[in-house]
Amino acid sequence: MTTDRTSHPAISSHKEWSISYSQRDVETIREQIQQEQAARRRLLLLALTVTTAALAVAIILLSTSYGLYSSSVSRNQALVDENSALKVKAADSNRQLGDLNEKQARIDQTRVEARAKLEEILPEILGPSGGGREASTLAAMVYSLPDHQIEIDQKPHDSIFRNWKTRAGDVTSTYALVGGFVDGKWIIYSNLIARK
Repeated sequence: MTTDRTSHPAISSHKEWSISYSQRDVETIREQIQQEQAARRRLLLLALTVTTAALAVAIILLSTSYGLYSSSVSRNQALVDENSALKVKAADSNRQLGDLNEKQARIDQTRVEARAKLEEILPEILGPSGGGREASTLAAMVYSLPDHQIEIDQKPHDSIFRNWKTRAGDVTSTYALVGGFVDGKWIIYSNLIARK
């Protein structure tokens, strides 16, 4: 590269410098520009590769996250459904338990009342002249118990073990009293034979 100092006729008061380049200088500048452009292309290619890899990783992470999210949503829905079903079952079980408790309370009350009435009439029935109206009342009361039987400590008179009729309004019921000895206790069973 050479520098010439020349004067221009139009501008006489200023002195100008001019720069001239040789072919070798031009080739050197061209090589530098090409190297810079190649470096930029490599840098852009590297940035594009890194960006593409990051985008691929982001897509994979997003798809995995979405899969986990949808799986957790479906599991959550299954748990909500199961919870609802269990609440319904628990409510049904509580209702059934309440019904059974009420039924058991009625049965216990019936037993207590029947036992109290039996305590009044058993001495007459267990006596030598047992039977008659007390035996028919006993047959109806024993049949009204849940298991249709009572336990007593001594053997009743054989005359009560037969069919007995009771009348309640227009309805006549016939019961059969049957006795048995089980585990050291006498048991009297009452069976309904007919109701008219």
